[in-house]
Amino acid sequence: MKTAFKEWAAICRALGQGRQIVILRKGGIVEPGGAFRVEHDEFLLFPTYLHQSADSLVPAARHFLEEAQAEMPRAGEITFRHFAAVTDNVLIQSPEALKRLRDYHVWSEAVVEERFHRWQTSLHVLVVRVYALPQPATVPMDDDYAGCKSWVELKEHVSVEGAKPVASDEDYQRRADEILSVFQGSQ
Repeated sequence: MKTAFKEWAAICRALGQGRQIVILRKGGIVEPGGAFRVEHDEFLLFPTYLHQSADSLVPAARHFLEEAQAEMPRAGEITFRHFAAVTDNVLIQSPEALKRLRDYHVWSEAVVEERFHRWQTSLHVLVVRVYALPQPATVPMDDDYAGCKSWVELKEHVSVEGAKPVASDEDYQRRADEILSVFQGSQ
């Protein structure tokens, strides 16, 4: 796989440990018009270490930040541990619908509010199935990967062969159905 999706390292940990199965996305500064688009259905989770802080997470999830920092790769490298497959993409356009997601992610209320209200009042909720790679894959960092953008095309292939889902089929489906039911008739 050569497609990667940039997300805070702490959120990659929460996804990789099965704590959450959603990604909230507005768009990166360098994305056309600042708007996010789901360009790929499957992607490696590219952990980033900028812009995240303990205050950006709910208190019970701050350990994800500590864990992510403890396994930060050496300068000039990226380490991939998981890939994700998008099963659903919901565009949220009301603050009320967004508030109903509170139990399904580890971002602080302030971060979610800021993401929702930046540029226009909407936010993509990606429901993702996450898979653990059989072993971490480390690749060189490239200048093309830098910047505030969601999607990165890697210069080299990362094998996902042998990856295993972090949640059982039943658990994942139950949680995905629960999340989607939150939005029925109120996006």
